[in-house]
Amino acid sequence: MLLRLWLRLERGFLYYTTRLFRIRDNVERVARGFALGMIVNFFPTFGFGVVISGFIARMLGGNLLAGFVGGATLTFFWPFLFYLNMLAGGWVYGRFPIKDTEEVTEAAIRALVWGKTFTAGALLNSAVVGLLVYGLLYWVFSRYRARGLARLHRAMKRHQRKVAEHKASGV
Repeated sequence: MLLRLWLRLERGFLYYTTRLFRIRDNVERVARGFALGMIVNFFPTFGFGVVISGFIARMLGGNLLAGFVGGATLTFFWPFLFYLNMLAGGWVYGRFPIKDTEEVTEAAIRALVWGKTFTAGALLNSAVVGLLVYGLLYWVFSRYRARGLARLHRAMKRHQRKVAEHKASGV
């Protein structure tokens, strides 16, 4: 069962990475679209993050498909991103409002309800992560796009062999 889950995750990763590398658009637009799509995950989108990410990427001059792929990358890490936003917001405002459950005070609850700490952290994190991802993806695509696509094709063939072996074993 764990192997089946791992194979599904691997297939999804290879699929979306291959789609990203196959986009026939300007390197800058692809990097911008992916980064803009990814930073949408730092804000609460109530399940519409992937859809919103593509349209925001397109509205701001990025590639639509790269925005969708970027939006799908961090979707399942929302609890971690929420915590990261709270830490960064606490850094901006001088302290993290809740360090332990015993420290829940009315002031901390007010800060959480209004979302001041969360919003500041989300803005800071999305700016930092967006710029880093944009720069990294621009550099990788500029230099290694063709080699990366060839490597992805080899990885996909290895993955297909693993799936065939798994099916043949009858597990």
